[in-house]
Amino acid sequence: MKIIAEKTKYHRFAFYYDYNPDRVDFCKALKESFGWDKFSFQADGEIKRWVFSDSIFIPVLAEKFPGINIEPGVHETVKKEQVWNNEKLIREAHIDDIRAKKDTTFSIKGLKKEIYPYQKVGVEFLVASGGKAIIADPPGLGKSAQALAYIKYMGFKRSLVVCPASVKFSWENEVKKWTSLSCVLIDSKTDLSKIDSDTNIWIINYDILKKHYAQLSKIRFDCIVGDEVQLIKSPQAIRTKAFRQISRDVGSIVLLSGTPLLSRPSELFSLLNIVDQKTWNNWYDFARRYCAMKQTRWGMDTSGASNTEELHARIRRYFIRRDKTEVLKELPPKTFINVPVQLDKDTRKKYDSAANDLAVYLRQNGVQSGEIAKTMAAEKLAQLNVLRQLSSAGKVDTAIELIESVLEAGEKVLVFCSFNAPLNRLQEHFGNKAVMINGKTPVEDRGEIVRVFQDDKTVPIFLGGIKSAGVGITLTAASNVMFLDYSWNPADHQQAQDRVHRPGQVASSVNIYQLEAIDTIDEDLKNILERKQGIFDQVIDGAPGEKTVKQAKLEIDAMDAAIKRVLKDY
Repeated sequence: MKIIAEKTKYHRFAFYYDYNPDRVDFCKALKESFGWDKFSFQADGEIKRWVFSDSIFIPVLAEKFPGINIEPGVHETVKKEQVWNNEKLIREAHIDDIRAKKDTTFSIKGLKKEIYPYQKVGVEFLVASGGKAIIADPPGLGKSAQALAYIKYMGFKRSLVVCPASVKFSWENEVKKWTSLSCVLIDSKTDLSKIDSDTNIWIINYDILKKHYAQLSKIRFDCIVGDEVQLIKSPQAIRTKAFRQISRDVGSIVLLSGTPLLSRPSELFSLLNIVDQKTWNNWYDFARRYCAMKQTRWGMDTSGASNTEELHARIRRYFIRRDKTEVLKELPPKTFINVPVQLDKDTRKKYDSAANDLAVYLRQNGVQSGEIAKTMAAEKLAQLNVLRQLSSAGKVDTAIELIESVLEAGEKVLVFCSFNAPLNRLQEHFGNKAVMINGKTPVEDRGEIVRVFQDDKTVPIFLGGIKSAGVGITLTAASNVMFLDYSWNPADHQQAQDRVHRPGQVASSVNIYQLEAIDTIDEDLKNILERKQGIFDQVIDGAPGEKTVKQAKLEIDAMDAAIKRVLKDY
């Protein structure tokens, strides 16, 4: 009897012995207990042996069969493994220490703005993890900023960001906001060979990974960032396979998700396989051990959970997640998240046509005086509202993706719009998960609608008109607010935001998503309203002598004049 070091693709050790029924029965028992993939029988002609990779079987066999010959090569292999395991334990203990930190002296140079202490801890965690880890902070805690800070800290020359189509432009904004790195957006028609090889950040959406797979596979990326990675939790999905192949030889793989990923262990395997393909390389073994795999009349069921404590212990080193309540002291009362949206082809065509009609209308009628001028101004405003309506309608698909991301994180959300049509589409899409108050909602029904949203966990979405639902009600069950358009008056937005963030509310931080359609009136109105709001803020909150009310009035009048100029531009 002997154990030798026999390394092949599937195992490292082999147990050779003369035939004996007791030895055969014992080895079969090991196979049944640990699985054929851990301990199995192989026969090549007359050469027969039991093979395995885990060194834990060596002392088990030695104790059962005294006098067994363990060749020197085995001891050398085990000794190296012990050294590696000790180093691994030290690394994992260090990573655990970092995960527990609330603050750090860790420094990242080259960012345009300072990130929060907990975000620095996140970057330090990525560095300690060798750049292969998952940041699972809830929405609004700045996962993209942490990924970009890591890229900047490591000095990577070229990185790939893969994300949903709805946030590609948001990623472009984040790159510009935090770094001086160059970036490029990739769409289905982009010829990757024409992109400057010195471009630092390449941004692509999951849906077109397969189309560009051949070219992407030839490009050497230092880091790949996967955003909203719950979208690649299915091992069989095309996007998952493409992402796995592209990231196979990438040194750093940073995955981001605001969704709790432990609802079903089966959903974890794909992500673990991506960040550490060597350790997590056998789906069958994972499913049998952690998914309570069982045979049913419809096939193999892997929707369950088993050995969860062991799984948690094994995956800790890959994950960092801070609950919002843990970092509230570091967060501002309101976090504004601008979400650029590209209108789809049909909406873009309608919008451009309406904008052209308005331009023709303005040229034909010009500026007049007296009552006629007032009438004309009202008509211009009505024409302008057509553009606003089209812009809002073109954001519904993006809003749905963002809302679903918030819901998956277990949070509630308010969605405001000046127009009913987009809200009606959202109501139709989400059904009983949403309640709505608009100008047509009877006053006597509003109290019950608010109560349902506040108290019912199965109703996480409140849809409301900026005017009709933006004042007079309390909706503090939510910590997320979404605007599909911009009102004429910044005070309307302030009132709507304060349905969630009430003055004096303890331990509250609200995420405010502002959806902005690219190359539309949104951009002009946003700039004007931000400047207008800034003037109000200086008058109300500024130090004495900073700005007089008279000066403020003059500047606000200038803003109103700017709005009129916007009318002329359109």
